[in-house]
Amino acid sequence: MKKTITLSLMLMATVVLSGFIISKTANKDKETITDKDEQIINTAFFYLKEGKEKDFEKLRSRGNVLLEKYGAKIERVIKPKMLAMGDLDLPDEIHFAVYPNVAAKEAFDKDPEFLKLKQDYIATSVEKMFGFATQNDPNFPFFREIGDATKTYGIALIYYKEGKKFQEQFTEYHNEACEIIPEFGTHFERFLIPFASANDLVEQPNEIHRFYFDSPEGMQQMVQDSRMQALFPKRDDSLKNLVFIIGEALQ
Repeated sequence: MKKTITLSLMLMATVVLSGFIISKTANKDKETITDKDEQIINTAFFYLKEGKEKDFEKLRSRGNVLLEKYGAKIERVIKPKMLAMGDLDLPDEIHFAVYPNVAAKEAFDKDPEFLKLKQDYIATSVEKMFGFATQNDPNFPFFREIGDATKTYGIALIYYKEGKKFQEQFTEYHNEACEIIPEFGTHFERFLIPFASANDLVEQPNEIHRFYFDSPEGMQQMVQDSRMQALFPKRDDSLKNLVFIIGEALQ
């Protein structure tokens, strides 16, 4: 599958225009987390300094161990291979770190060893970074699946047009698309709602999606499906921006 990433760039770029980005609710205003026992998923985009990849690997490895002290973990690390849609400098790595609650995240952030790791490795190996604190979408039940390093991954930052009309229009698209897309081998790992931004580089999206593909051939079949073709204009007219990254899983 990793070879397929390189061989299928044009196909994947076509796919992103064709409708596997889905969501579920018309209310997409930015939220503030209220349940302090709710799981937190940090999504971080890293741009590494040239020649400092090995140093950053040390940070990732040791960070995994430290997170375990607080019942947390780095759930997924994506190595981007191409920007299929949108305007964004392609990051070197995208991390998804899962914390059981706000208290665990706050305790980890103050951990002396983590602070030393930041000083020793982030400052020396990271050129720039941005990220979002997110929570699982509580209003969207779906069959969650877990991929592996053999899969091709997609990460989507989704931005809606302002106005109830467009929110409702996208919801209509979603309700119909959800019945079709899984037939073609797209599997969803996370639907995330950002509630805080740890940067001033990139606008906070309304949603972040993470999913993986069984094959590019299945995606091509989905693109050509007459049911999806009829839905695409409704989706496209409801979005003001979409950033879509294709990559492989390092973890």
